[in-house]
Amino acid sequence: FYETNVKIYDTHFENIFSEDAINVFRSKFEITNNTFNNIFSDAIDIDFSKGKIELTKFENINNDAIDFSGSNSEISFINFDNVGDKGISVGENSFIIMNDIIGNGSLVGIASKDGSKTFATNVNFTNVDYPFTAYQKKKAYKHGLLNIENYKFDNYKKDFIKDSKSIIQDNKSKKKLGKNNKEIDKIIS
Repeated sequence: FYETNVKIYDTHFENIFSEDAINVFRSKFEITNNTFNNIFSDAIDIDFSKGKIELTKFENINNDAIDFSGSNSEISFINFDNVGDKGISVGENSFIIMNDIIGNGSLVGIASKDGSKTFATNVNFTNVDYPFTAYQKKKAYKHGLLNIENYKFDNYKKDFIKDSKSIIQDNKSKKKLGKNNKEIDKIIS
């Protein structure tokens, strides 16, 4: 979807073998009450767009469930299971507010990178190797900010992973979380 208004409701996407099941570019969007199952790459890729994703489930996604670049969006009541890379990837100066996220089985739960500001509340991850990450991947952008509140995670490798200038912060206590990891490039792609 390119430079348009997009509304997708009550739709099931299954066995999609393209680069993205849905790609929204420079558009306004509403994606509500959908399911994505057996997706070869990213399920939803949002580029330089504004809108919301809610009440949506993702299962068996090879790459990212949701991938934001340069976008301003809200997401809520998201559930993902068995994601190959990131449950939610936020990059390239995006501003994302998310609520009520449940994830089971992925490399990364939430990644806030490359100048993005991400605010997440009510997050529950199980079997996610790296639940919360913030870093700079592309040198053209600044570092990431991830502000989290009311979060739980179980069965993980490393809870908070970041580079030296990115920030992961608990919203209630204002405490900075995670230690700098010099090998973040080897862990997060």
